[in-house]
Amino acid sequence: MTFKANDQVDGLFSGSVSDTGVVRLILWLAVLSGVVLLGAVGIWPEQALVFNQEGGLFETISAACLFAAGVAALWRYPGVTRLYIGLTFLLLAERELEAGVYPEGSLPFLILDGLDVVLDVTLVRVVLACVVLGGVIWHGIPTGWCAVKQRASFLIVFIAAGCLAVIAQLLEEFTGLHGQALSSVVKTRLFVMEETLEMFFSIGILASVLIGWSKSNSDETSHDKDIRAFPDPS
Repeated sequence: MTFKANDQVDGLFSGSVSDTGVVRLILWLAVLSGVVLLGAVGIWPEQALVFNQEGGLFETISAACLFAAGVAALWRYPGVTRLYIGLTFLLLAERELEAGVYPEGSLPFLILDGLDVVLDVTLVRVVLACVVLGGVIWHGIPTGWCAVKQRASFLIVFIAAGCLAVIAQLLEEFTGLHGQALSSVVKTRLFVMEETLEMFFSIGILASVLIGWSKSNSDETSHDKDIRAFPDPS
């Protein structure tokens, strides 16, 4: 049995977003808004700290975007080999929020605490690891390679979001290593910038899922082409 990477990506994304002037305008507006917001939290870190605390506005937006991306991925990209897409985003959303942030006994606390208990079970972790790693190897790698060759829009957004996440992680590592040598203002500034970049990452992930990979003419089946080969009876 032969394996073709194109068979994996056929029908993967059914988004209808095209590279039009409107899309580019929205993209540039989003980038400009992000730069302005990041500059604002860097200039006024103390004021931005209110929105970047655990369970605050920015963290809630991050979790909501990741959860929406997970649900959208499960709906738009069904199938066992593509289950890892939505599952990964849902796990990231659960990781973004902590049960201890909410009052004990409240609904968010009960939900998050229950998820933590379930995810701590070894069997559950093994199953999740198999689903994610198996999906990445069988579907993710060939799909990503085809997306690179076609310069798919969703992949560009996904890579940009990933770069933001890497920068946020580097800021966290830098603060942890050199925290004693930094002033409280600098540490606050680095913290709010880290949380803001993580929020941008989550928004970018949601955008990449919603953009999807538009089907091209090569995705048409031979059956569709045979039908169009016959003249219109009207």
